[in-house]
Amino acid sequence: MNTEREKKTHLPLTGRRYNSVDEFLAGEAVSADVRSAVSKLDKETAVADNLVNARREAGLTQQQMADKIGRTQGAISKLESSSDNEITLEELAAYAKATGQNFAIMIGKPMNHIESVKYHAFGIKDHLSKLAKEAHRNEEVEQAVQAFFGEAFFNILTILSKCSDEMPNGNGIQVRMKNVGRPNQIKHTSEPMVTA
Repeated sequence: MNTEREKKTHLPLTGRRYNSVDEFLAGEAVSADVRSAVSKLDKETAVADNLVNARREAGLTQQQMADKIGRTQGAISKLESSSDNEITLEELAAYAKATGQNFAIMIGKPMNHIESVKYHAFGIKDHLSKLAKEAHRNEEVEQAVQAFFGEAFFNILTILSKCSDEMPNGNGIQVRMKNVGRPNQIKHTSEPMVTA
């Protein structure tokens, strides 16, 4: 026999399906207090959620993860449902090693989009400079690095072009490229450049 309280707690099924909590919150009449609580919980468990995702992407169960890092399944479950301020760097390192993934942690005020692009651009520059130094080892390495530079150059320009096309007026950057060969093989030609 159902009590009055039990009747009130069983909500009727709507038949709607949601792929995420965000979809559910947007699709149902959820109070602002509940939305705020969910948002706060998301912020407090972002690192833990990333650990869960890393483990799942590696195809590991909690028990398999526990076996890999020398913990119990219960300890893994507790870790993955804890708040971020309870997770140690040692635990992050263990998950990175066990899943074969790299984790990057950024602490401080969030960067805006421009700051973030600049941060990554300078990181790319540093890595490209290191590759250029590696190219001095031998001709085979030089050719491989040169080929990669060409590919990276084209990909970066293509990304800029596509993002520029998304601007309100769609005045995108035109990416034009023509293979002219190696510097000692350049031939002067009047052929038009190919526009991507």
